[in-house]
Amino acid sequence: MTVRTRIDYEDVLQAMGLCVSARIPVLLWGNPGEGKTAVVESARESGWHVESLIVSHYEPSDFAGLPVLTGDGTVSLAPPAWAQRLAEHPGPAIAFFDEFSTASPALQAAALRPLTHYEVGSLQLPETVSFVAAANPSDVAAAGWELAAPTASRFVHLDWGLPLEVYAECMVTGDWPAMPVYADIDDLAEAQLREQVLIAGFLRTRESQMSVIPKDAASRGRAFPTPRTWDYTARLLGLARAVGANSRVQRLLAAGCVGDAVTHEYLTWVAAQDLADPDKLLVDPTGFDFGSMRADRVYVTLQGVLGAVTRDASGDRWTNAIMLCARAAEAVGIDPAVPVVRALMRGGLRPPGAAVPPEIKVFAPALALAGLLPDRPAA
Repeated sequence: MTVRTRIDYEDVLQAMGLCVSARIPVLLWGNPGEGKTAVVESARESGWHVESLIVSHYEPSDFAGLPVLTGDGTVSLAPPAWAQRLAEHPGPAIAFFDEFSTASPALQAAALRPLTHYEVGSLQLPETVSFVAAANPSDVAAAGWELAAPTASRFVHLDWGLPLEVYAECMVTGDWPAMPVYADIDDLAEAQLREQVLIAGFLRTRESQMSVIPKDAASRGRAFPTPRTWDYTARLLGLARAVGANSRVQRLLAAGCVGDAVTHEYLTWVAAQDLADPDKLLVDPTGFDFGSMRADRVYVTLQGVLGAVTRDASGDRWTNAIMLCARAAEAVGIDPAVPVVRALMRGGLRPPGAAVPPEIKVFAPALALAGLLPDRPAA
């Protein structure tokens, strides 16, 4: 996306703030001198501690930890000073990797564990720390490198720009738009679960889009689908919906995780879904007609039911979930329902004493293959 207007600029700012709030590493791509560093470091004015590192000035041990021989003869990875300062700060903090496109392959490899597990050497960073990076495209970066695919897949990629409209106004007033951050969001877990259900349904219809590593180096350095980036997508879109972010911000986040083309396909597919509330289905499993639904919509609906039971697995809800699966199997065939029935029968989801309805017999062959045949169903 090209950032041309103040609205574009504020959308990118909100998308970045959502990534920071979710503790998902975000990478801003833009030309030199357009305010990437300034906007991140301006978080200090809101009480954030920001550790800024120009990565080309550091060694791999500054990210992975410096091997140190301990008194008992073992080797410990001593964390660098920047990580210790982040860990000791009592409030929210940002580890800012500036000029990230100058990171050599060795530096990129050393940064993998901090970006994924928030571990720097032997130090576990607290949950108050978020990672932000900024980079210039390799053709304008100082001694730039393309990002390796394992590194790129750990970031949400956002295109950055400074529109004249914003620059001219804010240069005079000194009042620059601030990055919004979010905490203690109501219904966040439910919103993220809904997104997880939708992504599971989409990937069932488009399995080839679960993991697509681009063939050219430039594309491997940006957003593309992997199980990790689909997880990022679910977490961020759920958060975006929970805080009321507009559709443009949601599209920016999804495209920053899995790429533009897949995002268009996914959001188009989501827009065509009209899914029933799973909690209402679990109250009256006989009152819903699966007969007019496509198999992919049945699958997504039942995945929503599974998520609802996982959240609240009372005996009646579990039994009614099995009945819903059986009704769906009778209407459209067992294939969309089998994964949910198997999940309900394994992993300790069945509450003690929950009745197994007789309708489960339609799944007997599939459950037998999985070694999940239940006790004799209630008559």
